[in-house]
Amino acid sequence: MSSYRNTFHFMGELFLPNERAKQPFYQIFKNERGQSARLNFGIKESDHNMGFVEAFGSQNDTIKTMSTDNEKIEVPWDDRFDEETVKQVANYKKFTVNLGDEYGGRNDFITQYDMIEFLHEWLPKYKGRVYVTGQFNRNPYKDKFYNHFSIENVYGVADDDDRHNRLGLLMDIYYNNESFDKADMKDSGKGYLNGYLNQYIDKDNGLKFVPMDFVFNASVYDMDNEKQKKLYEYKMKYLDIKNKKIMHIPWEIVMINGAEEKPFDESMLTNAQREQVELGLKVVDDFRPRGSIFGSNIKEFRLFLPKLTGNFVDGMLQSDFNEREFEDNIYVPIKDEKIDDVVKASKESKNEKKLESKQIDESDLDESSLF
Repeated sequence: MSSYRNTFHFMGELFLPNERAKQPFYQIFKNERGQSARLNFGIKESDHNMGFVEAFGSQNDTIKTMSTDNEKIEVPWDDRFDEETVKQVANYKKFTVNLGDEYGGRNDFITQYDMIEFLHEWLPKYKGRVYVTGQFNRNPYKDKFYNHFSIENVYGVADDDDRHNRLGLLMDIYYNNESFDKADMKDSGKGYLNGYLNQYIDKDNGLKFVPMDFVFNASVYDMDNEKQKKLYEYKMKYLDIKNKKIMHIPWEIVMINGAEEKPFDESMLTNAQREQVELGLKVVDDFRPRGSIFGSNIKEFRLFLPKLTGNFVDGMLQSDFNEREFEDNIYVPIKDEKIDDVVKASKESKNEKKLESKQIDESDLDESSLF
């Protein structure tokens, strides 16, 4: 079983946390083996929507990586900046930064540590938008999963680049006919996909499936508009599927992490304002407040469009797993045992042993205790 690289592609304004923040921009960790560095910063799609990305790297005697021939190689730490050595490393194992000629130029690193050190020096000086790409993972910790955006490439965006800011991702999602919940679509305009991603956990577990929830925002489609109605029906064809078997396909995802801008409409009017509109004395726009209107803070991964490339040019594929095998390969985080729980479990075990030593007559049981 091989996994699909779930990736993120964020474009927007740069936000650097200060050193007093819970997750500061730059941190150094030292131990007997050497030094490690961590970098954390935000990409602002707008003033009310931002995604945080991070990188962690360590100094080592040797660098274990992959060659351009896709073979495992080891590079001595002191040779990591050698031009010929860097050329031997596969592009997908490099970390590229290009903020522009006035901000250190283009650099291809073969360690995340060196990328971090470079960004630590140059990002605080940089002015403008950035485009950051990397790998997305759902990292297990105790009994929960946490979203992790690991930086691989950072590019400066030219002033005349007309691409819009966006917190985009590409994920290969596994699901079947029971995964899509459309019960609230009529009221909230949102459907919910309870899907899974296939990713590497660690050397002991290897590749496993991890759960993740996605949102289909149907409220943006005007069903009186023929084109928008067709778009809605097209996307629903890939969500409200009929197949009982586990299917999968990459989806383009848009992340919303903050307050979403809301359109101003008649529902926002007071009764007095609505009365004037109904009498034709005013129109809705006459009561529109200055600036934008924002709702409450939300965090959603919204399904935008199926990605029909590579093995998926004809649409969804059936997974190699039957239902039982798929369930067996779902990763369940291990919950840390508290000392109180251990003591309680020990007492329960002792009580169970006491019960086992007694002969119980079924006629002594109250029937209600069986339910």
